[in-house]
This record gives sequence, C-alpha cells and structure tokens, in this order.
Amino acid sequence: MPSDLSGSFCQSCLAWNSGERTACSKCGTKLLIVTGEERWDESIDEPSEDLEEHFLERITVAEETLRRAESYLESISEQLGKLERAEIVLRNGMLALVQEMEQHKQLNVLAFKDRWEDLVDDNLHLISAREIFGRYRTRIVPLTRPKNLALIKRALLETSGFLEQGDLTGACKRLQQALMVEPKNYELLFLTASLLESDFQLTEAEGMGRKLVSLSPRHFEGWMLLGKLYQEIGDKPEQAMVALNMASDLRPDEAEPRLQLATLLEETDDLEGALSAALEAVGRRRDGETLSRLGEIYLSRGDGARAQEIFQEATSLYPSDSMLRERLAESYLLQNERPKSYDILNGLLETSPQDRSLLLMLDAQNHPQFRSARDGSNLTKALLNEAEDLLEEGSYSLAEPLLRKARRQHVSDRLEWLETLLQFKKNPAEGSAKAVKFSASDHHPRLCFAALHLSMEYLIKEKRNAEIVEALKGYLQKYPQTSGAWEAVLAFKSFLMMNDEINENDLEEVRNLYLHPLPGQVARARTLLCQMLLSLNHPEQIPAILLPVLDLDPSLLDFLQLGTAYAALEKRKEAIATLREGLSCYSNEFSDKQAQNLKNQMEELLKELAKGKHYKT
Repeated sequence: MPSDLSGSFCQSCLAWNSGERTACSKCGTKLLIVTGEERWDESIDEPSEDLEEHFLERITVAEETLRRAESYLESISEQLGKLERAEIVLRNGMLALVQEMEQHKQLNVLAFKDRWEDLVDDNLHLISAREIFGRYRTRIVPLTRPKNLALIKRALLETSGFLEQGDLTGACKRLQQALMVEPKNYELLFLTASLLESDFQLTEAEGMGRKLVSLSPRHFEGWMLLGKLYQEIGDKPEQAMVALNMASDLRPDEAEPRLQLATLLEETDDLEGALSAALEAVGRRRDGETLSRLGEIYLSRGDGARAQEIFQEATSLYPSDSMLRERLAESYLLQNERPKSYDILNGLLETSPQDRSLLLMLDAQNHPQFRSARDGSNLTKALLNEAEDLLEEGSYSLAEPLLRKARRQHVSDRLEWLETLLQFKKNPAEGSAKAVKFSASDHHPRLCFAALHLSMEYLIKEKRNAEIVEALKGYLQKYPQTSGAWEAVLAFKSFLMMNDEINENDLEEVRNLYLHPLPGQVARARTLLCQMLLSLNHPEQIPAILLPVLDLDPSLLDFLQLGTAYAALEKRKEAIATLREGLSCYSNEFSDKQAQNLKNQMEELLKELAKGKHYKT
C-alpha cells in the first residue's frame, strides 16, 4: 500500500529524502527529482501520463541546468584566460622594469632578489593556506549533518576572518573546534590538516592526515598531503613512498605524485627508482618542471648526454629560466665540454656575479668535485643544508651534531668546509690557522678561496700583515687559474694599497685584471685601478676609463674618482660639473652611511675647488 509520506530518492546514492529537501541528506547531492511518494502504488500496471510528463519535466530541468553549468564554465575559462594574459603582461613588465633600473644603477638586483624572496617566504604559507581554504571549503557543507550545519558554516566564516587577518594559528584552532562537532567529516579533516601543515604544526597535521585516509581511503589530496608531511617531518621516507604510491594509483594520469616520488627516491640514493618515477611523470605531463627533475636524475646517474638533451628541450620551453640553463651547463661539465659550459656560466654570472653554485661550477676540476662541494652527497645533502642554515643563524651547538652525523654517512668537500667554518666561528684564533691550511689544500678551489677570505678577515683585523701575504701567496701558488685567484690578486693589491706599498708593476697587474675580469666583476677591478692611478699620479688615464661608464651605470665612487682626476688635471669646470652630478646620483651599491661618506668627500672637494685649490692626487 502506498505511503502518504512525500519525498524523493537521490539519483546518486539512492537514499530516501523525506519532505521537500533540495539536497540529499546523506551525500549532499542536489536532487533532480521533485518530491513524491516513497514507493509506487503496486496496483498501477503502466506508467500514467502524469508520471511521463513528470520525468520529461525533470529531464528538461536537468538539461537546462547542464547548459547553465556549461555557460558558467565557459565564463570561468574566459576569466582564467584574461588572468593568465594579465599575469604575463605583469611579469614581463616587472622584468623589464628591473632590467631598466639595474642598467641605470637604480636597483641592486641581488638585494632586490633577497628582499623579494624573504617577503615571499614570510607570506608563502599564509597565501597557501588561503588558497587551500578557498578551494576546499565548499566540500565541507554537503558532508555536514543537518543539525550541525549552522555551526559549521559559522566556523568556516570565522576561519575566513582569521585568515584575512593573517592569524593562521587562530584559523587552525577554530577548525579544530569545528572538528569536535563533526569528527568524521573527512573534508573538514583535510582542510584542518592542510592549515596545520602551513602553520608548521606537523605532528598534529600528520595525525589528522592518517585519520583522514582511514575515513576516506580514496581521498587523493589526503594521500598527497600525508606524503608531504612524512617528508617534512623526516626519517619517514618509507611511509612517504607508500602515501605517494597510493595517490598515484588513485589518479594514474596525475604527474605530481610520481614527480614527488622521484625527488624522494633521489634523496634516498635510489637512482634507478627515481629514474623510473621521473620517466612516468614526464609521460603524464611534459613541461619544464618534470623535464628538470628527469634531467637532475640523469646528472646524478652520470649520464651527461641524456641530461643535455632533456635540459635543451626544457630551456627551449623556458628560455629565461636561469636554473635550467645552469643545469645545462652542468651537463656539459659532466661530458668534459668545458667551453660550452663556460659560455653559459659567463652569461649567468653577468647577472649573478656572486652566485655560489655558479662559481663552484666555474672552478670545478670535474663534475664529482663540483657535486661534492655544492651538495655533499644525496644522503647528506639535507643534513648539510640544515647545518649551514644553523651556522648562519649562529646556532653552533645545534649545527655540530648534524655535521658529526653527516661525517658518519659520507665525507665530502662541503662537509669539511662547514667543519672549518664552525671551528672558526667558535674560536677565530684557532679557526684562522685551520682556514689558512684549508685554503692551500686539495679541496674544491672555490671553497679554498672561501677559507682564504675567512682567514684574511681575521688577520687584517689583527694587523698580522706577514701572515696575510703568506696566505695569499700559498693560495695563488696552488690555484693560479681560478676565479678565486682573480679575486685573491685583487684582494692582495687592495691590501698593498691600504698599506701604501704599491708600485708600477702592481698597477699593470691590476690593469690586466680590469682587461680580463670575472663576469660581473669589472666594476671592482675598475675602482681599484682608478684608485691606484690617482695614488701613482696618473690622473690623465682616468677619464678614458670612467666617461663611458657614466653613460651606462655610474656609481657615486665613479663620480668621485673622475672629479678628483679632473681636479688633479686642473680642469676645474669639468671637476665641478662631475661632482655636482654625482651628488644628485642615486646609488644602491653602498649602505646609507657609506653613500653619505662619499657625498661628504665630494662636497669637501667642491669647497676646495671653489676656493681655487686643485688636488694633485
């Protein structure tokens, strides 16, 4: 006998929904069939005309809804296209602005890059949390029990407010309170775990991640998050691999799980497994990111030819990506094709003259030595990275056990350099002697120069000139044809100039450094050359050196040196015009105190010129 209860069956999970509900109480799906009786009258043998009309009406409504959804998706696609074009225009405009400002010496690119990266790092986790919250919050409500719907909506609204205020911790606490009401809402679990991960509460996030995948074993994003957490916590590579493999099985067409798995396997020194995972990732998505990972693995395996092919393809897709070009140079180094490697490195060093990795590659005698100096090994790379960060922060007691642990696994040039640096930081007197010894050792030439520079800072401060000369001579004798040798000679001549011990031979050596500079280092050699010309009473040679520079990228020091040269040549008008132009010049090469000191010297020289006096040197 038919029931008097009205309602409808869900077309997705077939659950009965009594009353006039528009969404399924079990799965949250929007109901397409209007309310009706719970079961059919068994006495009716054939469908009535009213029932046929009812189904036709529902089909028409569904088709209309589908057309609206298609129209909505088309509008979203159009908006995304506009956003992508706007992003390209903005990125290219920013790049052009940075290049133009750098060309006119109105911007220090390295300082800008460091400042930019610091700001991004400070806000990256908050930005990521906001994106995740905006993307996944709509999944929570359909899974919420009707009696808790108002509470969950309010919790989501308050969480949004916390995120807008930048209070990530407060947002996490609010979602955790909501979980006490809906403990089995796996989408709420995922969102809470994601925000906890962004807030570096990794242990709590891991526990929620495990609960999430136990409630919803086919939750792709949950397995990806769990794999990420296992990697960040450390010492759990096996669990991370299991999670990433589960995610890959759930979505075989997705490249991201295989890409992360390839990275993880490479870090654990399983290069065969890493290669297999990277090839699968490239097969699923062939772009700069997947190709770069595949090329990195080929480099780790020592297959320079294949790495070269991969990075050539990647650089053709992203020609302005400096990291891909650096890896291409490394592939040439692996094949002992040094001229091709040097051509790429010279171009990169013009824009990043102090880049540690580029200088290590430039001076490396072979590829294994370069990897030993830059990374250490795949097994110890993470330990050495953490130890180096701790040394920069001054946490020597925390860095020391990490270095001891790394030594038990693998000894590398980078490890021994960091041990030398640690000893110097703890005891400069004893560490200086070890650094001098390291500078003339058989380690990577660039690390030896870093040790020399470290010891010279201490020796100059202590005014131990004889030891400075011996240290410089020892390094130059050991590594005469390196970038460090160029910088060491420049440092040696600067040291002689500070002690007023230069002669014409020293001037010619510095002139040779100026004519054959390191990429991006010509300004340093030019400054020292002009200073020596003034000291040795050759001011007539300075205008030919500095005038072309004033049209391109002048600095305060260039104006001061040229003005001083004109004054020494008794060219009063030219000297005054140059110095006045220098006072109005913006320079970012110096600190505020240094820039003010240079301007004070210019003003003092202008006063002397106004009195009719002329500088001879």
